[in-house]
Amino acid sequence: MENYSAGSEPFRNILHLTDFSPCSGAALTWAMGMARADEAKLAVLHVVVPDALTYMTPDSPARSLDIQENWAQGELLRIEARLADLPHDTIVARGKDVWSAVEPKLKQLQCDLIVLGTHGRTGLRKILMGSVAEKVLWSSAVPVMTVGPAVTRELGGDGKFHRVLLATDFAAGSAEAAGYAMAVAKRDQAELVLLHACKKSKQSKSNKSSELSVAEVMHRLHQTIPCAETLPHRPETLVEYGEAGARIVEVAKRKEADLIVMGVRNRGSVFAATHLDIGTAHNVVAQAPCPVLTVRPKVQQAA
Repeated sequence: MENYSAGSEPFRNILHLTDFSPCSGAALTWAMGMARADEAKLAVLHVVVPDALTYMTPDSPARSLDIQENWAQGELLRIEARLADLPHDTIVARGKDVWSAVEPKLKQLQCDLIVLGTHGRTGLRKILMGSVAEKVLWSSAVPVMTVGPAVTRELGGDGKFHRVLLATDFAAGSAEAAGYAMAVAKRDQAELVLLHACKKSKQSKSNKSSELSVAEVMHRLHQTIPCAETLPHRPETLVEYGEAGARIVEVAKRKEADLIVMGVRNRGSVFAATHLDIGTAHNVVAQAPCPVLTVRPKVQQAA
């Protein structure tokens, strides 16, 4: 992963988490495209976890889990047919929860990317992406590509991206996210758009100090991408005003981006995302017209 963020190596082992739902099926298409583009091995993992019905059935809990596992194996056989042209594994694992089963598999398989689908619920009092997706997003030491319900386009068969949107607030994790965005742009000869969203209203301040502030933001955006001259296209820089999540989604639609890259970080038990706005990443994933690649800072990955 470290090499890829520096732009020198592709993803080598990709893990796709599936619950066999339609959103997982859509995410599998993107995982397969990424695997083809990077000539990577793809592992498809389903985790069997106990639920309330497990303990309400006449059979023992173990028997109930056996039934779930047998069903999952049958579903994976159907997925196998789609993976014939790729080096791959299909795995069913058991765990007390999904992440407890995923974490050791990441290490065992040496995965450097997770791909999963989300149902994209929104609302302050609701689980914004689903407890599984949220847990993976802020627990994973490797980048996570989430495919939300608003993603309608499919990745081409070659797995190439055409326009990458890097959303940054210049905080911890920004450098890592920028590295991945650069690497994808170089690999695919893609255009790169750099975005910073300011919370203040553009109309509220039009004096010189505001102009200097915007100039400083533009300067920092340029600094975010070292050796920009090595990219196939000169990066476009944008400063937008308003709520970060909404601006990121709007720019992605306007620029017809097919990948959003952003850094995320968590504070204690409360998930916080880029732009210091809790829920930004959730809302972007739920509404983005393209997949979102989230990257955590290395300092947290080592914690």
